[in-house]
Amino acid sequence: MATTHTTQIDVEEASPDKRTVAALTEVMTVLDSIGRVRDAPGLFLVNSSSGSEYLVDTYQGTCECPWQQYNPDQECKHRKRVAFATGERPIPEWIDAGALDDQFGMHVDGEPRRAVADGGVAQARVDDGGITDPAEDPFAVRSEDEPRTKRAKRESIDVAFLEQPGVYEVHSASDSRYEVDVLEETCTCPDTADRCKHLRRVDIEIREGLVPRPDGKLPDA
Repeated sequence: MATTHTTQIDVEEASPDKRTVAALTEVMTVLDSIGRVRDAPGLFLVNSSSGSEYLVDTYQGTCECPWQQYNPDQECKHRKRVAFATGERPIPEWIDAGALDDQFGMHVDGEPRRAVADGGVAQARVDDGGITDPAEDPFAVRSEDEPRTKRAKRESIDVAFLEQPGVYEVHSASDSRYEVDVLEETCTCPDTADRCKHLRRVDIEIREGLVPRPDGKLPDA
């Protein structure tokens, strides 16, 4: 796996501490494009496993959580999670890949990175607790990908062939269902962009032979 070197990994992340372990292993969802954080660079919403939602401001270095309010000079687990999920800080080498929360980076435009033994970092996709090689993974996010392409790759989206010619049903992570017509390049989702994330996801799965072709034939037919 090719690596890129960074000048220094934070000393704090070189060994475990409770807040860092919690930031890596607890179930949290980091969002950057809805509600209060829509079109707001540097702002993120973090939904915790308890159902609480906190606003993290990476520019100001703040979080709404009670712990951060009582410890303003330290970094809470929510701020740490945002840094890991967006790739601002590499996932430390010491963490067992199987212990990572599988929600990493699914709903943000950043790219999680993994610290490697030679002191560098490698871009990585976290999937079911594993870390895959981007060169071998069609769903690996790349720096040149557009935001909707990144979401198409990261989010939990199920694609099924619906009917000829080229109509697919997409079941999104939000439990919504949409129809994508790859020939007409349309989708029934509310996104007004030319090519929404659902169209992009269907295209990827067709190219990779994960779903039937637009004519209904199986990939190896």
